[in-house]
Amino acid sequence: MTMLKRKLTRETSATVFELGRHRAVMVSLEPPCLIGLRLKGTRRTFYLPVDKAYLTAVKAHVAAEAREKSQRRKKAKR
Repeated sequence: MTMLKRKLTRETSATVFELGRHRAVMVSLEPPCLIGLRLKGTRRTFYLPVDKAYLTAVKAHVAAEAREKSQRRKKAKR
């Protein structure tokens, strides 16, 4: 796999309503290991280390599975 040596920015199809209109979410991958998120047309970028993003995604997935399992158990008892 190629190592990231310079900033790479892409516009996503996701939108957020802010400042009176829907704005596209821009994602940038920046060396050494950062993910930058901002709204199109704004200057403020929020950074998240890649390892923290991975752990957050794993925790969200595990929590969703536990929630589904709990709901299935509740339905089975009825």
